[in-house]
Amino acid sequence: MQNEKMMVLKMLESGKITTEEASRLLQSVDAGGTVPASTGTASTPPPTPYTAPSPPPTSYSIPSSQQNPNSHSPATPPSPSTPPHSPTGSYSGGSQGRSDAHSILDDMGRRFDAFAKDWEPKLKKATATVAEKIVGGVDRISKSLSDHTPPPQHTYGTPSPYAHKPKPSTTAPGGLTEKNIEMLVEPGYNELNLSGQNGDVRIKGYNSDKITARISYKAKRAGAHIELMKLGNKYFLKYEPDDFEVVMIDAYVPERAFSVIRLDGINAQLDCSTMAADEIAVSNANGNTRLSGLAAGNLKADSSNGRFIVSNIAADSAVLENVNGVMEADELDISKLSLTNYNGPLSLLMSNFARHEEYLWNVETGNAKLNMNLPTLPDLGYHIKAHAAMSEIRLGLTGLQFLIHEPSLVEARSVHFDKSARRVKMAVETSNAPLVIN
Repeated sequence: MQNEKMMVLKMLESGKITTEEASRLLQSVDAGGTVPASTGTASTPPPTPYTAPSPPPTSYSIPSSQQNPNSHSPATPPSPSTPPHSPTGSYSGGSQGRSDAHSILDDMGRRFDAFAKDWEPKLKKATATVAEKIVGGVDRISKSLSDHTPPPQHTYGTPSPYAHKPKPSTTAPGGLTEKNIEMLVEPGYNELNLSGQNGDVRIKGYNSDKITARISYKAKRAGAHIELMKLGNKYFLKYEPDDFEVVMIDAYVPERAFSVIRLDGINAQLDCSTMAADEIAVSNANGNTRLSGLAAGNLKADSSNGRFIVSNIAADSAVLENVNGVMEADELDISKLSLTNYNGPLSLLMSNFARHEEYLWNVETGNAKLNMNLPTLPDLGYHIKAHAAMSEIRLGLTGLQFLIHEPSLVEARSVHFDKSARRVKMAVETSNAPLVIN
């Protein structure tokens, strides 16, 4: 009898008979009959299948007790996707068929329960794996700092306790998200490190003790995190560059609160003004760069593939370099200066040398014109060595005595150079283009 019942169930499962036929056959077997040999083709078309409703989607979220209350925009981890081959129940037959085939459904229910029990540990393992990946991703982000990594005894990823809660993030034109941030800068030795990509980076000093910034960004993935952080005495914008298409910075910064300032941009328009620090380092690629109103003990800035404008700079020493773009410099009151532009013209305008007694300058261009306008003052003396490879030199300053005077090589010295209160020693060189000093 059991074999015949199994035969009926197998025929039902393979679709050879309908539910009603299976019910009649099972009743016949229970009554002592046998399964007819000719059974196997449904005499009537099967009724419309009934599909059990899918269970509601499962979502995962971090409990509020685990979220950092100081975080500006806590990232919500993505919901793990439904595991492959998720169990679903379906069977055929109308309401009458379901009533007649109660025993068959019980058997199917038992098999489903067994399947679910077998799947449960797999589901738990999959959930644990997703959670592990989320936690691992957060750890990688929190440990990815700038090149100037603080000592390891600090706790990474902790926002400044002085960070004010920002206004809700808003959507800006171009699909960018904007985040407004304020952070108090404590007195003492401090460092600032800000970097942007594929957008404007604007840093302006002002008379305050707070950083007030608007960060505009476009992330490549959900949950990508960007935040202005304070770690010890270091203030920096922390994010993974690979997670973002655009990061733009528009910040007002206390003009004299930082001993070290580092700014970076790529494919960006970078503008820094009215800042003072012991050390300022700026690097920008594939965009225009403008530095103005800066005061530093040591200034280093490099730019490429864009216009580089430097004006009203006061420093003890500076290295300023540009490649593949126009370079414009004026009012650089710098004691030791290296000013270089490759594959682009350079123009320099000075009205005075006021801060130092001795100036030692090296000015150079490659494959482009070099034009300089220098002041002639009673207490200012020059010693100039100029070389123009494959071109000519035009030196129009007054009060000079020529030591060497050739078309492409000149050395000249002010008559009163040794008695001058301020002395400028300058080495100037260009190639394949004129060199003009007026």
